[in-house]
Amino acid sequence: MRLVLKDFQEGTVKELIKKIKQTKNYVKDGDPQAIIFASPTGSGKTVMVAALIEAIFTGTDEIMAEPEAVFLWLSDQPELNEQSRSKIASASNRLRDSDLVIIDSNFDQETFDGGKIYFLNTQKLGKDKNLVKIKGDGRHNTILETIQKTQDILQDKFYLIIDEAHRGMNQSSRDANTAKTIVQQFVFGHNELPAIQLILGVSATPKRFQDLLQNPKSYHNRGQQQVSVNPEDVTASGLLKDQIVLYHPTGDQPSDWSLLAAAARQWFKVRDKWNAYTQSQAIEAVKPILVIQVEDGNDRILSKTDLAQVIAVLEKEVGPIQDDELAHSFQDDKALIVGDRKIRKIDASRIQNDEKVKFVLFKMSLTTGWDCPRAEVMMSFRKANDHTLIAQLIGRMVRTPLARRIENQDFLNSVSLYLPHYDQEGLNQVIENLKSDPESVPPTDVVEGAEQVTLYRATEHSETFAALQTVPSYRIERIRKTSDTRRLMRLARLLTAIHNLDPEALPNAKQQILDMLKREIERLEQNDSQFAEKLQGCNEIAIQPVTVDQGKWTTLTGVIEKIPLSDANVEELFQRAGQRLGEGLHIDYWTKFYDTNDPQRPKLELFLALQQQAVWEALEKSSLQLFNALLKQNHTKIGKLASSEREKYNKLKVVAKDPEPIDWELPDEIIVSRLTDAVEWVKHVYLAEDGKYFSSLNNWEKKVMEAEMAQENMIGWLRNEARKPWSFTIPYEYNGAVQPMFPDFLVIRKQDDVLIVDVLEPHGSALADSWAKAVGLAKFASKHGDRVGRIELIRVEGSHIKRLDVNDNHNRQKVLAVNSNQHLDQLFADL
Repeated sequence: MRLVLKDFQEGTVKELIKKIKQTKNYVKDGDPQAIIFASPTGSGKTVMVAALIEAIFTGTDEIMAEPEAVFLWLSDQPELNEQSRSKIASASNRLRDSDLVIIDSNFDQETFDGGKIYFLNTQKLGKDKNLVKIKGDGRHNTILETIQKTQDILQDKFYLIIDEAHRGMNQSSRDANTAKTIVQQFVFGHNELPAIQLILGVSATPKRFQDLLQNPKSYHNRGQQQVSVNPEDVTASGLLKDQIVLYHPTGDQPSDWSLLAAAARQWFKVRDKWNAYTQSQAIEAVKPILVIQVEDGNDRILSKTDLAQVIAVLEKEVGPIQDDELAHSFQDDKALIVGDRKIRKIDASRIQNDEKVKFVLFKMSLTTGWDCPRAEVMMSFRKANDHTLIAQLIGRMVRTPLARRIENQDFLNSVSLYLPHYDQEGLNQVIENLKSDPESVPPTDVVEGAEQVTLYRATEHSETFAALQTVPSYRIERIRKTSDTRRLMRLARLLTAIHNLDPEALPNAKQQILDMLKREIERLEQNDSQFAEKLQGCNEIAIQPVTVDQGKWTTLTGVIEKIPLSDANVEELFQRAGQRLGEGLHIDYWTKFYDTNDPQRPKLELFLALQQQAVWEALEKSSLQLFNALLKQNHTKIGKLASSEREKYNKLKVVAKDPEPIDWELPDEIIVSRLTDAVEWVKHVYLAEDGKYFSSLNNWEKKVMEAEMAQENMIGWLRNEARKPWSFTIPYEYNGAVQPMFPDFLVIRKQDDVLIVDVLEPHGSALADSWAKAVGLAKFASKHGDRVGRIELIRVEGSHIKRLDVNDNHNRQKVLAVNSNQHLDQLFADL
């Protein structure tokens, strides 16, 4: 793949390959199968399916290569086909343009060509369409005959992909026994079209497709398996914006044009922010788009919205607009003349890749066939009864332009929507649709623009920020963990091949890993008679099944494998060793220790060694030590890189099996909510443009901060917002999983001309995990107590503030022993 898959995408593709391998055995026996791929909006389903197709064409350790396989990609709209084809072409380095074939009305082949993907939409399959007409007038094959003959020849190597598989699945009582819709004909078979044996149904909401497959009248009770993407994994990956910000009028006054002007100003700000960011990172520019949804027209006019006025308002706010920067996506297939302006036509699927377009007018056509991460601001002139439509539209706008979260940039991690004809009730309906409809958007924070305020670093607190950023922080994400050996190799590659900070890092890391493995193998040969016997040319070896998942060793219960030692089987075992090690290290091992007299021996000894838990754990321990040493040696050099490049090193820490602190960076500006009951506080390190800070603190938080303000040496503080990319985070364990904790306050005080940061957490026992958070705070103190001052668990009883400082060793030992809320309550009762 040309694109690097996200961790959850990579895991999903592996699961899809596994399911494909399982279903193929049934298909060979004549039992039709379906794999249901439940993939939320914004998860990159097309990219994942493209990676799956590449894997099938070229082969992997899990599945043999099928270069002759054929994929038929079926959707219900030409625009969806064109969009999918474009995405696959840009994502894949295996598939050429000639391998991605849009089937048009003139298509006429006896069978499909192997090694290609064919895109077909149901609109071309009606009874009156050329593709399905009886042969004649130069046509030798109908498309249905082509499908039938291809399947007869290829069998389990002919794949049908149904895109958006929830569409066309409803069955009425009258047609419950006969497939009526075209999509259902592919599933059940109909007349000359046979039921397709191997189907991959892709949908964000697959229930209707599942119900159809489970219909007792369905063909041979088609078997089905499911692969699902967790929406939380999508959000955590950075593929989606963190926040949708909705703006609407607060009074009854007409606001169409004033909100359009505000949307234009927001687009202007977004453009400038992106320019500043991309220039600072020395990467290709991101060119944001403002999309404007206008009203429908009638027989006399194209739209009830005054399009000339739209252009006039835009130009007043952003300056002169060139004709090629304007476009429309109406049903009309020609340019529009508005006054002396020409507004060109643009298909929805082409908006993303058109670098010139900045402003796009549309009515309803962008709800399908549209995927445009550049669309970062939207204005709608439509009325409030279209709240479902609005939710579907905004669901298409939450993709991030760079397919990742932008570090230290709250503003660039949000998308803005302006709704002049929506009152509070209408806005609430939009928010409800956004949060509850899985077809619209995965879980994303939806907020009202009126409540949002931007805060900036207070200029007088430059030294304070320097002190804050010395505090170790963590990032706890839903992300696949990996082995320390893989992390070491990725770190070494970054330092050597990517950033050229340490030319010897990669060869040294590789050499140390290979030498360590060889030493372990030599030790096993000397001390383990069974290991030595397996290398002495025996005909068969017995293998206890084990797995290393997310870097952690597990011995599996089950039947011991007995494998004949043919050359082919040794090669398979060698590839399995490669999967466990990763980063191509198995090839490096074989190359370094190649034996001309016995070429297979290094392969077998490597596999057998990696079946030993002691070897794996020794390798991981050595790799972790070297990983930490390399980071320490290059810390200063890494700190001089652009922020997006530094983030690559933080990500290597996030994927560690056990939580590791990251280099915490506070942004220049943050966006927070300001509620109506907020009051002004002084000495905060972030301030609004007017130099003030407002916050809504509960009674406990208020008393604690009043007490801190009373201290003469207190010079500043940070209200630690929860679940922000920049939040100060501490890990804690609860119910067998590591969770993030966000202590409420970081307070900075000066003591003997040294700035000290205190961590304060007013916290009761109302929540079931309160005691676990206390233990997490104590563990943080054990590791990093020398980097901070007080680390206090705090409770307020009347006017009395009780403080349990876990950076005091005596208190810390007590808290580390806590195992329930009642136990924690007793510690406070004893104060």
